[in-house]
Amino acid sequence: MSVSTYFISESALRTLKRDAQRAVSGISSSHLSEGIAAALGYKTHAALRAALDGNPTAEAQKPSNARLVQRLNQFGYDVPGDLKLLPEFKRSYSPFKNFPLRTKHGVRWWGWRNLMVSAINAGLEQRLFGLSPSENWWPGSAPDSHECARHTYHFLFDSALPAVASVNAISGDELSISVILKPKRADILPEWYCGLSDGDSLAHGWLERRLGAWIQDGGENFRCKRAMQSRVADIVIEPTGYSDQGSFIM
Repeated sequence: MSVSTYFISESALRTLKRDAQRAVSGISSSHLSEGIAAALGYKTHAALRAALDGNPTAEAQKPSNARLVQRLNQFGYDVPGDLKLLPEFKRSYSPFKNFPLRTKHGVRWWGWRNLMVSAINAGLEQRLFGLSPSENWWPGSAPDSHECARHTYHFLFDSALPAVASVNAISGDELSISVILKPKRADILPEWYCGLSDGDSLAHGWLERRLGAWIQDGGENFRCKRAMQSRVADIVIEPTGYSDQGSFIM
């Protein structure tokens, strides 16, 4: 199944509050924290903090400005009903695409999704990166994305098929992930432009980490040999602490 929920990290929560504070005045810090917790589907800020305690991310509802406004009204603030302090992540946004997130997906999307989830899960398990900004730990990495070098790592897809992935940090605290299933050469460097002469299936995408933790939908890059397509698309694999679908932001 597709994990279309939303996962919040400590750093993402700080970013949401900081941006909200810049957009409004006259609301106390503690009341704004309570409002953001309500926007994320939590009854209190303390409940949200408890969910994050000891965890890299916590599952939440996608931010709702309507819930935020309702909570602020309960505190006695006379704020307009159409107040927009938080991004709601219902769409993908870029200069080239702007469309609602899809609810139905074809075989090619599932193949892309499964390769991406497998590669990201493997990177997390190998402690190469985390789900918050600056959590770049691979050899040649740095907290600042501009100082990072791309790194290659190996894993097994569906516990059986050899795969190689590369990771690099880019602007916006995103990770650029490229994956090759059954690579043809031991020294290959997975990149977005690789083709089927390099492996049996290939995928590329971006992992958002600043505003939450999700694979960005709408920027899919996928190639697969026909004989391998059903194998890649049909496996059951779940993301570990992030969503497999969220807004593509450029």
